Amino acid sequence: MRFGYHVKLAGSPVSAIKGGEEAGCDTIQMFPGSPRQWGTPKASDEDARAFREAKAEAGIDPVIIHSIYLVNIASPSDQVFGRSVSSLVSALGKADKLGANAVVTHIGNHKGEGERSGLERIAAAVNSCLERSPGESMLLLETTAGAGTSIGGRFEQFGEVFDISGAPDRLGICLDTCHVYAAGYDISTPGGVDAALEELDKFIGLDRIKLLHLNDSKAECGSHTDRHEHIGQGMIGMEAFRYIVNHEALVELPAIIELAHGGSNPDDIGLLRSLVDG
Repeated sequence: MRFGYHVKLAGSPVSAIKGGEEAGCDTIQMFPGSPRQWGTPKASDEDARAFREAKAEAGIDPVIIHSIYLVNIASPSDQVFGRSVSSLVSALGKADKLGANAVVTHIGNHKGEGERSGLERIAAAVNSCLERSPGESMLLLETTAGAGTSIGGRFEQFGEVFDISGAPDRLGICLDTCHVYAAGYDISTPGGVDAALEELDKFIGLDRIKLLHLNDSKAECGSHTDRHEHIGQGMIGMEAFRYIVNHEALVELPAIIELAHGGSNPDDIGLLRSLVDG
């Protein structure tokens, strides 16, 4: 398993590689631009060349782009939906130019219009995004804590999206441990991890998991509260993460820790590496 952090951009895209290298990352995740503003800054040919060269030299692979916070592809608003799709198309295009492997996105909420409406909107967005960005980078839908009218707290919902969209080859899943636990899947024990993966396999297929977000949870199982905690300091616990990083269905996946790092913060990557058998 390759471990990394979500790293900050400071100017040109190559700064993310430098930040990841300084943090001891094997893989990194980054935003395409400001996470709180519509629009993705374009990468120049020089930016792309420098990024790819630095990525190869640092041995950081894969690189994942995380969509901006404003994206809601389940939205009943045509304006928000359209902007969200355009944002993802731009991010996918940037991923292809920089040599990033995928764009991961929160899928949003239906705002009271009903789950079925939201699922259909998500599936339509998936197909539109992939048709408008015919490159190689994948689109990964991230599991959620399932709060309120948000979609993505149950694996069955992802199965519906895959079914409606026709399950395109470039569509995958990002499994966030904090979100899954908060949504009600008790993955704090080996048996709980296996049960959750069995259900996910039933609705989607384990081969569709392309990325892990390894975050402990400050909130209790089933709380639907998304509050990340450092590894082993939350409700999921150290032994569960030991089982996860050695699980045969997950061990080849990249794993991103979405927590503050450096300075006085815990060394989550070092801790996770110490849990790997052998």
